[in-house]
Amino acid sequence: MATDMFMIYQINDAEKNREYRCRSYAYQIEHGFMITADNYEISYCGKASQGLVPAKIRENMESLNPDKFKIRKFGVSDVITITAAGKTAFYYVDKEALVKFNGFLAPKTEGSYLILNEGGYQVEGQTDTWKVIDEKNVQEQRFVQLVCEQTKKQKPDIVLHDSGVLVAQTIYGFDSSVMKKIEKFLREQKPELLHHQKFLENGTAERAKESGTEQNYNMIDGQINNTPTATELEEKAKAGGQISLAEYAEALKAEKKQAEPEKKSSIRAQLKAAKEQAPKKQARQKTQDLERS
Repeated sequence: MATDMFMIYQINDAEKNREYRCRSYAYQIEHGFMITADNYEISYCGKASQGLVPAKIRENMESLNPDKFKIRKFGVSDVITITAAGKTAFYYVDKEALVKFNGFLAPKTEGSYLILNEGGYQVEGQTDTWKVIDEKNVQEQRFVQLVCEQTKKQKPDIVLHDSGVLVAQTIYGFDSSVMKKIEKFLREQKPELLHHQKFLENGTAERAKESGTEQNYNMIDGQINNTPTATELEEKAKAGGQISLAEYAEALKAEKKQAEPEKKSSIRAQLKAAKEQAPKKQARQKTQDLERS
């Protein structure tokens, strides 16, 4: 069972993202910077005890030393994610307050990504934030209509596939012209298979490949390695999945332990090289002494 937890995400070191560090929420929205996990990295995680509110997490994080974080000191432009009872909420760390928003993690392959009557969504290629106001299922796939939350701009509404892909702009909702664009979209797009559907298409090969590596048949699940690394767990969290805090801590510990022998080996190599160089230095010194005499 996954533990309720919170994570601190910080803007990654990609060159294109550097100018957006320590910027306000309004600045990011105005300049089209996507506040999504693709542009962030996990820098800290902890247990979300009952009654731990976002403001208290911020207060606790601001009091920690910078070396407690994987990337840099906690501050403006960071994102706090809190997962409790199977649901995750997102908060942007602004200068004066925390801004609750949606759409930070990747769209899930199961369940709803764009929630009806909720706002704070960003859309790739669009500025501003958007609110879901209507939905429609076509050929067993979900499409949603969103309205711009910055009402003064009077933008047309947009229609997205449930994966977040922009399909159309609209003034009259799911009218005939929008339905034609949706039908075209469905003809051109092959939806990504869900986890269990991948087994059905290539189940025999996956299980044959796994059976030689997993400890027992019950562990055959389409993933050859049942001991995930810290990076793999971070990617799972960024993709919207739940992870075990204890498992993540163990993975970090294992990676640190693996790095230690390499460090020790490197020191031994340096000592060995220095030992080998000593006779050569002595020989050179002797030659120089003979030349001087």
